[in-house]
Amino acid sequence: MKRYITKIMVFGLAVSTIFSCSSDDKIVDQILEGVGTGAILRTRSETNNLVFNDVTRTFDAGSNYALTIEEQDEEEGALLESVEIFVAYRDNSGGEMTTQEVPLQTLMASDFTTGERGLPEASVSYTSDQLVSTTGITESMVVGKDRFEFRLVLNLTNGEVFSNNDVGGPVSGGSFFSAPFEYFPEVACSITESLAGTHTYVTSNIDSAPGAGGMCSGGNVMGTVTWTEVEPGEYSSSDMSFGQFEDCYTIRGPAAGEDITIVWDCTLLTPDGEVYLDEDGVVTPNDDNDDQEFTYSYTITNVTGPDMTIDFSSSAGDRGTVVITREGGADWPAIFTANN
Repeated sequence: MKRYITKIMVFGLAVSTIFSCSSDDKIVDQILEGVGTGAILRTRSETNNLVFNDVTRTFDAGSNYALTIEEQDEEEGALLESVEIFVAYRDNSGGEMTTQEVPLQTLMASDFTTGERGLPEASVSYTSDQLVSTTGITESMVVGKDRFEFRLVLNLTNGEVFSNNDVGGPVSGGSFFSAPFEYFPEVACSITESLAGTHTYVTSNIDSAPGAGGMCSGGNVMGTVTWTEVEPGEYSSSDMSFGQFEDCYTIRGPAAGEDITIVWDCTLLTPDGEVYLDEDGVVTPNDDNDDQEFTYSYTITNVTGPDMTIDFSSSAGDRGTVVITREGGADWPAIFTANN
């Protein structure tokens, strides 16, 4: 097996190069024949429908993860004996629910059918209830961006065994082979409420972009920002910089525009789109092809009740820290507390 692993890693790059120009399956067969014994589990399809509702603290009805794999070996699938599937849970929100992997299912050769490429193919699907039960986690403690981790082990009739440590990058993640032997579907979250409103803020630690000619006041900036819902989970903003841009560049206007939004993705707020400046350096809502442009990034550092603290910066180098108090003093959604 070691001899095969070394050769397939070397030949993997050649395969990747070949298939950037051609998808002729016969070339892959020829390469596999030339490297001795071995096998792969190629990803045919992957569907992640794992969605968690942070209000009900349960997975949405119908939440599941599905995978279709194809086995390929030097004898066109005749060496397939079984595929073992293991699963673990990864707590990415700072909790303590990460688990060790445990057996989930074993597929025997008889569980495979002949796919359209003439090779053994099998499909599996697991509900969120099955995955919660198998890993032994507490469902109510799940947070969006946590993930389940699957690992596959391929057993051949000649005694050889292959898994994620036995393949190189071009084979595990290449455009044709796509045979990683491991999968990491993230848990998405239901958008069950709106962040829209006119929120108050206090911005501190203000800095202007190097060489941009900004002269910041040096003090805290207070004001309001209006988030308007464009669609569930996506908002336009009246000022992406929470007063920093106007404070440091008094004639340029707030950092806003028609092409930028803030996307609420579970525990994150991600600015999307560019702020444009005309030839005089004044913010303009649209790009006229002659404008300067820059983007923003947000990092949530703390959420306590109605107060959310964000470190923000622009691609130009402007930066600051803002505490946003939600309109009406209402608490921010509980899912944001995963950032604490």
